[in-house]
Amino acid sequence: MGETQPLPPKRSNMQKYSEFFQTLHDEQTPTGNLGRGTHYSILRAVVFQDGEGKALSEAEFCDFAVIWDEDHDPRVIEAIQRIYIAGLLPRFAIFGERKGCFTAVITGEFSDESERSRLSERIHAITTNLENDSWPGLSVELESPDNKIIADKPERVSLYLDNLIMLWELGLKSAYQPQVKSPQLLSA
Repeated sequence: MGETQPLPPKRSNMQKYSEFFQTLHDEQTPTGNLGRGTHYSILRAVVFQDGEGKALSEAEFCDFAVIWDEDHDPRVIEAIQRIYIAGLLPRFAIFGERKGCFTAVITGEFSDESERSRLSERIHAITTNLENDSWPGLSVELESPDNKIIADKPERVSLYLDNLIMLWELGLKSAYQPQVKSPQLLSA
């Protein structure tokens, strides 16, 4: 019998959206019956600040979702890159663009309304000064009635986004993931 040939490496169908972000999951076409062609990608960045802008003692991963509508418009990535460069990425779990409006879904809570207002102003300033396109931008809490990231009933949208956050554990996490070793089988 001939020698077994090693399997070729799996080819990834995931798109690389940015030099700054690693793609962990990538849906290219609509999935299910929510909104108008809703589907998502999960991206990861390395960050050095927490959600409040304070320096971390070690780099961490920041995983976030991009919600796509039927046109899967990758121009939204430019806005997210600028948010990343501004050091604001850890404040958000989900981003999307629908009907010409950029939405950033906030993680965590604010100590006062003025802090939330300043963050919204910064997002708007970033998204209205893009090279490839300009969109009005808003930052919203997950349960906010102003959250128009998906065109569907608010309770359905909220459930969908909550599930993404839970399934992918979106947000900050340790960049060091120790390897779990399998226990040795005892021989008789």
